[in-house]
Amino acid sequence: MVDVHLWKAEENGKIKSSAIWNVIRERGQIVSWASLVWSLKIIPRHRFILWLAFCGRLSTRDRILAYMDIPDANCVLCSGFAESIDHLLGSCFFARSIWNPFTLAMGIVSLPGSWEDIKVAAQVLSKGSKFHVNIIKCGFAVIVYHLWAERNARVFGRVCRNVDHVWSDIVFDCGALIRTWRRVTKGEQEWVLFHEWKVNYDEVTSFKCFKAS
Repeated sequence: MVDVHLWKAEENGKIKSSAIWNVIRERGQIVSWASLVWSLKIIPRHRFILWLAFCGRLSTRDRILAYMDIPDANCVLCSGFAESIDHLLGSCFFARSIWNPFTLAMGIVSLPGSWEDIKVAAQVLSKGSKFHVNIIKCGFAVIVYHLWAERNARVFGRVCRNVDHVWSDIVFDCGALIRTWRRVTKGEQEWVLFHEWKVNYDEVTSFKCFKAS
């Protein structure tokens, strides 16, 4: 037969950039939490920290001890136990004091005590695209981000804030993102969630059309 050009990136006789990308890229391990971590309902900088947390790559003190000596390896949020990612985001008293109001606001019975179990529970709770599910995704990522930010603030900035201050920042960030959402259905559950996250209900559920002058 006569030689012909044959492209793996060809679809229906045409070459598409998306098909080329699928051919040349290296595919990594498929993980069950990808849809949660890279959700568009999460603030971009929070996605990055959440990704590091799910991969176990946050530079907690137990990981630092593997390659250098440090004078203190205890958790800076509670000062009671060695700092690890499982402790910092799971069993730490400070972290539990943040997770508890989150579960109360979202109407969740409770979250497990270990970070590994919390990750599994978050994946189950974040399935779907309903309004309350999107808030769970957003709130979950915001909490992880601010727990890590508070830890870093205490380590590097010598700043120590209480649970109420951190929770206030969490509510602010989550509420700011919710205000950018549109086409939110009206209902009792939605109204309660708006109240919990200090968002004006009518601000998001009303649709105003403006004519260009």
